[in-house]
Amino acid sequence: LEYRSQWGDVDDYGVRAANAIEEVILREGPDTVGALILEPITAGGGVITPPEGYWPRVQEICKQYDVLLIIDEVVCGMGRTGKWFGYQHYGVEPDMVTMAKGVASGYAAISCTVTTEAVFEMFKEDASDPLSYFRDISTFGGCAAGPAAALENMLILEEEKLIENSAEMGAYLFERLEGLKEKHAVIGQVRGKGLFAGVELVKDRETKEPVEEAFAQQVVANCMADDAVIIGVTNRSVPGYNNTLTLSPALIAKKADIDAIVDAIDRALTKATS
Repeated sequence: LEYRSQWGDVDDYGVRAANAIEEVILREGPDTVGALILEPITAGGGVITPPEGYWPRVQEICKQYDVLLIIDEVVCGMGRTGKWFGYQHYGVEPDMVTMAKGVASGYAAISCTVTTEAVFEMFKEDASDPLSYFRDISTFGGCAAGPAAALENMLILEEEKLIENSAEMGAYLFERLEGLKEKHAVIGQVRGKGLFAGVELVKDRETKEPVEEAFAQQVVANCMADDAVIIGVTNRSVPGYNNTLTLSPALIAKKADIDAIVDAIDRALTKATS
């Protein structure tokens, strides 16, 4: 996380962060690493956006060591960040992309993995045999409800221009959140893309010491109890840093909805710090 300057005040922080991946590959041995799985924006750690230069270097490392790059779009995909997929913000060319949840907007169980033709060929018993195909089984295999819901969902996303709305309302969301930061000293950083935002809460902006987990949870509880607004808080992916409010408004959100969310957080923070 660039905000916390793990490696100090270094130039090209994103490249340094990506090089940490290379260090692990070299330590374990490149021949033992088949693939690297990453989110375009890390959700569980607190909506962590990649530093500039990070993704190009990651792509370079994967190609250098012949490691497949798998992008996990379960959270960021299907318009959440203002594009169909989060990786599209960073010029990445993944070998595989996984997605779920948003594919059918939760109306039916479905997930899928998309890959390149080159990778798909590897799954065939005999690449020269057109009838030799990758076989798999799953709990919901053969159930048509998921694909039907997914197709209709994607049609709605296109027809109602909800990807564009995510980008437009996302810009407004961050404008409002930055205004909130000016008002509340407890907000250390606002980050994210589109309608996917993280608001990191700190005891002190200079030291960036995180607030206690209970404080962040109290803000979430205040939003629910006082305004019936549901927001999230980081899970315990990184011990001691469960201090980021997470926001993912519906892709159909309008300015009035964004205002309701931000105003609720405003009141919740005021109440929690009083």
